[in-house]
Formats: sequence, structure tokens, C-alpha cells
Amino acid sequence: MSFLTWLFGKQSKNAADSIQVADPVLRVDNLYMLPRHMQEVNRLDFQHYMLRTAFQANYLAPISNPITVLDVACGTGRWMLDVAQDFPSASITGIDLAPPDPATSKISFPASCRFLQGNIIKGLPFDDQSFDFVHQRFLVLALPLQYWEADIRELVRVTRSGGWLELVEADLEFHNQGSAGTRLYSWIEQASQQRGIDVTIGRKIETFARTAGLTHVSEHKVEIPMGNWGGRIGSMLATDFSTAVIAIKPLVTSTLKIDSQEYDYTLQTWLQECEQLHATYDFTIVYGQRS
Repeated sequence: MSFLTWLFGKQSKNAADSIQVADPVLRVDNLYMLPRHMQEVNRLDFQHYMLRTAFQANYLAPISNPITVLDVACGTGRWMLDVAQDFPSASITGIDLAPPDPATSKISFPASCRFLQGNIIKGLPFDDQSFDFVHQRFLVLALPLQYWEADIRELVRVTRSGGWLELVEADLEFHNQGSAGTRLYSWIEQASQQRGIDVTIGRKIETFARTAGLTHVSEHKVEIPMGNWGGRIGSMLATDFSTAVIAIKPLVTSTLKIDSQEYDYTLQTWLQECEQLHATYDFTIVYGQRS
């Protein structure tokens, strides 16, 4: 699962078009726009619980007793742990640029979970049709737009015939976000564009899934309130996003030469607007079946 680390595996001999980084200065292990530190780890865990509450499930694809499961961009492994509890007989693999080390992780993983380090830009280190269920979540701030179609083709490649692929994404624009929210969104969008990242990718993944050849493709939008006005789930989303916006501040302010105090003021004003205007946010879940 998870918000955003990712970039995996050595290229297998069957890998679909491996992705090449056009800009040699932009290293493939340095695309993720949020910092990798313990605060981000805690945020990812918190985010998992928020999404599980909002979706009322760990996945929406109509899977039934999968034997092999792959979580691409597994992050801290929280999604894997929940799925391992749902399907105790399944073998679950997580892959990420920096996956958790079960020996040092605060999470107690069952023997059915294993972790690999890798880089999807070079292809996944699995044979064709290796998994019954493939899951990928939140690469919006990690994967430049030009690589998305090849990424999804690679996910389809390792999904078995009749198996399911599920993608969970978002764009960073809120409903009823107000002028401060619009300004903050514009800053993040501009900083992202300089790295080739499209913050509206959540609107495009259904098309990418169909183009990759999936059948029975279904898109679901889950709208979540932003702020205390929305109750517990709204407070959770506000905590998640404000923490992320603070974490990305150094990158945005340095890239766009924005004054630090102006950034902080805009963030605080945006959070107030969310309460006053009853802002909401859409998460997009797309799943489809390999024929």
C-alpha cells in the first residue's frame, strides 16, 4: 500500500517496456517528493487506518481467496498485515524502494508476508502471471506522468489470467477549498510539474487501466470531508494532509522561492477555510481483471 515510496525490482526477462529516466540528474531513487523519516512512517500508518475507515474495507476488487498477493509501494506494510489477516493462507509480497525490515519493524508480520527491495522503473522481478491480486496505492507524488502507462502494463503483466489489479490514487485538488487552498494547490502543482509529476493522476488511472488491457474495469470515487466539521474521518484527513503539506514544505518553498512564513500562513488559512466551507476530497479506486 502506500502513500508513496515505491520504485522497485530488477528487470525480469519478461518485463513489459521498462521505463527509462529521461533526465539523468533526476535519480530514480529520488523521485518521491515527501521526506523518508519516522514522521512520514507514522503518517503512512495513520493514513492506512483513515482509508480503511473511509472505504470500510482494505480493497474493493471482487477477489475471492487469493493465493498470491502483491503490494506495490508497500510502504510500512500495514495494508499487507490487514490482508494477511483477511486471507491467512495467502502468500503476500511487498515491494518498495525501502521496504520495512521485519526484524526491526514495530509491526509483527506473519510468516506469509515477505518484502523485497526494488525499482519498478526497471521492471518487477517476477514471472508473468505470478499473482492473483496486485495492489498499488498512492504514487501520485512519486511517479512522473510519462511512466504511468508502462507502470500499469507491468502490473498487468504479473497479474494472472482471471486475477485482479487494484489502483488507489488521488489528485490534490479539494472541493470547496477556498482561495488559500487554491494557492497552496497551485504551489504544490508547480513544484510537482518541475519533477514531471501530475498531481491530477487520480483522474487518469481508469483510462490507463483500460489501455493496459484490463477487463471489467470499475472506478469508484470516495468523497471524504476535510476538517473537524466532518467528524472523526474529517479530523483524520485534516491531520494526514496537513502533516504531508508541512513535510513537503522545504521542497516547494525552495523550488518556487516562496517565503516560509507565507507558506505557513497559507496552510493555516486553508485549514480554516476547510472548516468554514466544508471542503471535501475524492479518493479514486480503480480495479480491473486480467483476461
